[in-house]
Amino acid sequence: MMDAVSEVKGVSRRDRAARTRTAIVRAATEEFCRSGYHGATMASVAKRAGVAVQTVYFVFHTKPALLTAAIDAAVLGDEGPVPPELTPWWREATTTGDGRRAVELFVANVAEISTRAAALDQAAQAAVSTDPEVVHVLAHHESLREQGFADYVGTLAARGLLREGLDLAEATDVLLTLTGSSVFLDFTEGRGWPVERYVTWTSDVLATLFLAKPARGRARPR
Repeated sequence: MMDAVSEVKGVSRRDRAARTRTAIVRAATEEFCRSGYHGATMASVAKRAGVAVQTVYFVFHTKPALLTAAIDAAVLGDEGPVPPELTPWWREATTTGDGRRAVELFVANVAEISTRAAALDQAAQAAVSTDPEVVHVLAHHESLREQGFADYVGTLAARGLLREGLDLAEATDVLLTLTGSSVFLDFTEGRGWPVERYVTWTSDVLATLFLAKPARGRARPR
């Protein structure tokens, strides 16, 4: 059987391989979210992607590797993936002197990532008690998330935007929790909140908890 992705004419071998990989990752994401980690199979992913099951094994070898690729694509984007730390919004969020703006940028863009990644994360979380390999995959991604969030909180402190006496590790824990997949889905799916409402509420809460109050009479920076 010729893979559906490979039938495109006038495309280089490298481009075909990239398209095939993207199709498989997107199909895997849909299968993991729809059927759970254990319910999704390499065969069902291949069928959804329109490729041979041997192609899925050739590209990713194992289902944990496929899960890792799906999480990476959800966080970074699957077309021209860019780590959050290299994006324009991150640069602004970590350099602006306006604390409220810094918080809003961070929450809004993490929420955008969560719209792609939260359901996948929850599907993987459901499998951790029965699959040690999934534990390792999630631990790896969570360690990256923790480091990125800690770095962001550190930039708030370096700019003098945090309230006096706030513990940076505690602030990082709060940020990780309020913008995590469970809370995001509880509000947006469980309570039916639009993402915009979740972003506004979470930004309000974090600004109240984190930010130093501007000196009376001092204009708010823009």
